[in-house]
Amino acid sequence: MNAAPFFLLIALTFPVMSNAANTHSQLPADVAVFINDRATCDTLRADIPEPDPTDPDNLAQVISAINHACRGTDERLKQLKQKYSDDDSLTNRLSGYEPRIEANERGDN
Repeated sequence: MNAAPFFLLIALTFPVMSNAANTHSQLPADVAVFINDRATCDTLRADIPEPDPTDPDNLAQVISAINHACRGTDERLKQLKQKYSDDDSLTNRLSGYEPRIEANERGDN
């Protein structure tokens, strides 16, 4: 097995990961964690598959993963906006997120 392609991939990927880390390291830790969590949530929300009769559990598994990843993000966003309301830069950054993505207990959104 030739390890060169593997090391090339790591060498090319590392600077990208470093820049992402630097961007988030300039943010308060709670905001950086929220942004990462919400990115995971939003990615899952964007990838909802069509129902597949040959794999009926797939859609349920995706919905379950979305509920797990997104749970609590509406309230966390609200709290972060309140906490950093005097910081225009953070307020603008947080305002880019939909304020209400979670279904309420009745099941509507």
